[in-house]
Amino acid sequence: MLGLRILTATFGIPVIILLVYLGGWFLVAGVAILAAIGVVEIHRMFHSRGIVFYPWLAILWIWSLLTAVGLGKPLMSVLVLGVAIVAIVALLSSPQESLQGAVTTTWVALYVGLFFAFLPLIREMVHGQFLAYTFFAVIWTTDTMAFFVGRRFGKHKLMPRVSPGKTWEGTVGGTIGGTVVAIGAFYLMHAHMVDGLIFGLVISVMGQIGDLLESAIKRYSGVKDSGGLLPGHGGVLDRFDSSLLTLPIAYYLLRGLGIH
Repeated sequence: MLGLRILTATFGIPVIILLVYLGGWFLVAGVAILAAIGVVEIHRMFHSRGIVFYPWLAILWIWSLLTAVGLGKPLMSVLVLGVAIVAIVALLSSPQESLQGAVTTTWVALYVGLFFAFLPLIREMVHGQFLAYTFFAVIWTTDTMAFFVGRRFGKHKLMPRVSPGKTWEGTVGGTIGGTVVAIGAFYLMHAHMVDGLIFGLVISVMGQIGDLLESAIKRYSGVKDSGGLLPGHGGVLDRFDSSLLTLPIAYYLLRGLGIH
């Protein structure tokens, strides 16, 4: 299993590096594909529990959001229009399905689509390419350090009912590792190292919370992995669970720190 995780990481990292390097519509298209796969994975999990969900409507909504990002248009109109369309589709469904379908579809479109859309927005900043690389370096270092430190020194379970393998020791190790990487990156960018400390600490902690959130969703759905696309990691959501919740936080944190 460890070998498969390493193999998948060495395959996935160059893909992300390439997409971020290319930027523009290449990055938007890549994110759109990943988001669509993520929606399919969530549909699989929801289906196993008999939860009503409109996957194609969620995908179309997400692609509309990403198109707006690519064109540099405001997202609010797409969000409002999406809510209205989901409400109409839900009303045309049976009364037993309408509310559940509307809630799940809206939540997935926001969680996967809107959050993922912040990656192209970060890339569009003045130092966007370097900041996007820094973001993923912090996330991946946090995940890696948490895994190995937890495996070697972990004794105290973090949230055993949600994710039995995670420990407090691994969490602390991951947070320290991710924070150190952020400080180093901000130093290379000639930014304040205190800002790097803040960025690394927030992103590392929130990334691990995002990981726990997806673990809770999988546990509720009764599945081990969100999908089987990536050997050793499961699906797209398993690989990007730490990033989804954290991308909008990273974007607004960077702006709040005066880094545009």
